Amino acid sequence: MIKVLLFFLIFFLKAYSEEYVYGNVLQLPPYLYAVVVSKSYQKMLVIKMEDGYPVVADQFIAVTGLKFGDKRKQGDMRTPSGVYFATAFKPENSLPSYYGAGAFVLNYPNALDRFVIKRDGDGIWIHGSQKRNPLFFSSKGCVILNNSSFNALYHYIKLKKTPVVIQERFVKLPLNEFVSLKNRINSFVNRYLQALLDVYRGDTAPLLGLYSSNFGSKEGTVYDIVKSYKRLFFSYGDTPFVRAVNKMVLYDKRDNNTEYFTVYLNLGFLSGDEIKTVKKVLYITVENGKLKIISEENF
Repeated sequence: MIKVLLFFLIFFLKAYSEEYVYGNVLQLPPYLYAVVVSKSYQKMLVIKMEDGYPVVADQFIAVTGLKFGDKRKQGDMRTPSGVYFATAFKPENSLPSYYGAGAFVLNYPNALDRFVIKRDGDGIWIHGSQKRNPLFFSSKGCVILNNSSFNALYHYIKLKKTPVVIQERFVKLPLNEFVSLKNRINSFVNRYLQALLDVYRGDTAPLLGLYSSNFGSKEGTVYDIVKSYKRLFFSYGDTPFVRAVNKMVLYDKRDNNTEYFTVYLNLGFLSGDEIKTVKKVLYITVENGKLKIISEENF
């Protein structure tokens, strides 16, 4: 009996003391922050990376949509779940007073929304409010902060670079699971980079094998994507090599347990003494236990 009690005591002490991290941000350049919003908790975290792990740099109360659940269509009063980027800033003097100290425009709907999930609508912003304590769950779909919090957030955001992850709940992972998940995605990205070079050499099979049969994008089918890479490589002449710099990896887990990984890559192509870059966002999901690219877009 004593041995049984001791076993459970050790088990619970270990579980209680196990360290967790916010797992929505798997990788981020050291000079950038990420914004993570929980709709259930009405809370926003500003995340930075320290020694390869995400830590909270700041946090704010954040008000989201009047209706619960994920956004599906224009005017449904819901805040979308997903990974977005702040693409523009609207100053206070250009907006009605309802928007407070200003607004950051998010790129909703992104390629995943439009071509895979089939969501419509637009005008999803992070904006301020003249109210000191905006009522929880009261927005039309935007993310609302009071003016003081919005002004603090302003200094963390770089346009077209800062990712904004909106979730029903924050994802918290034990350290070992966090490392395992990050390694799995990075291994997949390395396969993707190698497959790009295989396309240049005339072998498209490795790249095609990385895409989902449910793929959708503005560029068209998977075969259209491969053709676009062929055109890109054809413009060089000499054998190029490909490098990914300023990589970001964000983890997006939906309430139905569907998993998406958003990978931002600044692809550098070198041919001779010429370097060109292409900013690309890959949307990756899990199908039958394997990672597959389900959508992508140039950014």
